[in-house]
This record gives sequence, C-alpha cells and structure tokens, in this order.
Amino acid sequence: MWQGVTGAFSRRVLGGWRAGPAACAAALLFVAPALAAGECKFKPQRPPVLKNMGPCNYDPATQSFAGEPLQQALCLLTPLQKGGKLGQPRDALPAELANRIGRSTGLPDREALRVLLQERGLDQIFGPTLDRPVSMAHDGDPNARGATYFMLHDTSGPNYRGRPFPSTINDEGGATNVANFACSNKIERAHVFIGRTGQVLFAHDFEKPWRATKFEMWQEFGPSLKGLFLHNELVQPRRREAGYGRSNDFQAPTPGFTPAQYDALAMTYVVASMRAGFWMIPAFHAVLDEGIYDKHDDPQNFEIDAFAASIKKIMDRVPRRDEPVVSMIRKDPTRLPTSPSQISIHTDAEAPTQSAAEPQARPTATDDATAIIVAPASPDGDRPPEP
Repeated sequence: MWQGVTGAFSRRVLGGWRAGPAACAAALLFVAPALAAGECKFKPQRPPVLKNMGPCNYDPATQSFAGEPLQQALCLLTPLQKGGKLGQPRDALPAELANRIGRSTGLPDREALRVLLQERGLDQIFGPTLDRPVSMAHDGDPNARGATYFMLHDTSGPNYRGRPFPSTINDEGGATNVANFACSNKIERAHVFIGRTGQVLFAHDFEKPWRATKFEMWQEFGPSLKGLFLHNELVQPRRREAGYGRSNDFQAPTPGFTPAQYDALAMTYVVASMRAGFWMIPAFHAVLDEGIYDKHDDPQNFEIDAFAASIKKIMDRVPRRDEPVVSMIRKDPTRLPTSPSQISIHTDAEAPTQSAAEPQARPTATDDATAIIVAPASPDGDRPPEP
C-alpha cells in the first residue's frame, strides 16, 4: 500500500549519507536537538546562463516547446545516459501515454479517483485539494497559462560513494526515508517526493507556483516560467563511478526505481492531470537543462514502459469522464518581462544568487542544516537531494 507522509519532522540532507547503520545512527544521535526544527538551508548557486532554448526549442512567446503535445513529450523524454548525456530521440511512446498526452478527454472520474486514493492510503495527501486547479505561470498570474509540464527528477542521493549499495536501499527508512526531504521552513525543492516503497511527501500543493530547474531560473525569463512546471522527485540512491573523481554520483541502481515508486508516480500524474484538466506533458529534468553549465543528470534508469503500465492499472480501475477543463492550455501568447524590475534571479528557496561582481566559482554541494554531513557536488549530476 502506498502511504503519505504528513509529519513535519525533517532530516534534510544536502550532502551524501555516510553509509552504514552505525554511522547514520551516531550522526543522528549527535544532531538530534538541532534537527527538531527541521529547517533546510541552501547555499547560493551560480546564476544559470542559457546558450539557446534547449534541444526541444522552447518558445517564450507561447510558453511551450516545439510541436504538438505528443511531439513535445517525445523530445522532453529523450533517453538519458550516464552523466546526463542525451541518447537517441524517441520515435514513439507507450500507448497509455501517447493516446493521452495533451488531451482533455478520458480523465478519471473525480469521485472514483477519490475512492482509489483512499484505498492506496493517499486520500489525506491528494484528496483535500482534488477539486483545486494547478498553478499558473508568471508566478500565479490568473491570466497566464496553467501548469503544462509534469517534471520527472530523481534525488541522486544518498550517495554511498565507493561503498556498494546496501541490500536495504528499497526499504523505507534510514537514509532513503522520504521524510528526509521535508523542510519545516517549506523550501523543499519539488512539489512531490516519492520514496522507494511508494511513500509520498506532498511538499507543495500543485496550485503553488514553484521552480526547481536551472532552465526556469534564467534571469531573462524573470518569473514567467514559475508555475508552468510541476516537479516530482523520485528517491534514488547513487554511487561513485570510477574515473570521474571520488565525489561524483554517476552510478545509479538498476533498475533505477521500484514498482511501488512507479505506481505512486502514476497516481501523482493522474491526480495532477485531472486537476489541470488535460493529460500533462511529462519531461525529464536533464533534457530541460541540457546545455546549461553544471546541468543535472536525472532521472537515471527511468523506464517509460513501467510508468505507462502503472498508469494503465489506475485507469483500468476508474471510469472516465469528459467535462470542462480546469486549467486549459492557453493558445494566445503570454507576457514576458519588459523591465529589469520584473526580473528575478532568486531561487524559490529564497537563497540569494551570486552577484555579477563575485567570482563565478563552480557550485559545490552544501552542508546539511546542521553542518554535520557534507558531500561535494558531482561534476554533472545532482547534489543530493537537490533536484
């Protein structure tokens, strides 16, 4: 059964966990008083610079990528290789996705979905806002385009470095506990976090505009992209890959995610799409940030077929309905910043960026909230558990 996480307790880790139960227990024992608040801190990062509008040709005027929704998904879900390199573009998607993406028909009946959420233990997570719309671009502007893209991330952590993955990586608890990613000061890096056993942390409601990628943070966009993407993190531990420096996190487990994670992710996608009023366009983080300095590499070893199969299991259980959409994809151009005062380069975690006068050093991983556990950033991958 999938379960939701509602508690405020946090052991947010910005570095890698020191593998081994004894080390983890000792660290937690030592910092327990400081962890009570559960606050997260993030160091400033270098402001991203875009060389172009990415491999999927983002159009700022329409706030969409090139092509019809299915064409956009084929590009945004380009297979990822180790280190975040893009593989060969897809020429097809599973029917469960291809026949839905971008359409407002065939969405689940709301009340039937509510019953299924209760059965899966997620009614207290997604149920209370099931009747609400999703976020709007331009930082919640009601006249802007509604959230359109369902972003897929992995946490790239905990990082076991040179140690082998323990046999417990697919258990809920310890270093892979989804509750580790909660912040009492509510600056979690994504809307949703999904643990290895399917536990769900709903950090920010889908109605809240939020940014979690370098692409969205480009200062020339201002706040225009804030609210266009819904961000979803899958917990995935990592290891060091030989030949890339001792602190990299390039090696992901195979398979990358558990069946329970795909099931919970599929439910999250169905809920988000129903609230949006159309089947949202899924996208990989690494594709969106392609070409940007220090881009991330996630999600690694993601299986589209497994995701589609989990969607089918849900839709086989609930009747479809066709009704007016809640957040229709707008066809008219959206507004762009027209003055410097409309441009924001701060992250949604309210962490200040470096000024132009400061040296543009390569970003490094930050300490955790208690400065006890530290891990350097990988050259190209995520800084666990940042997206």
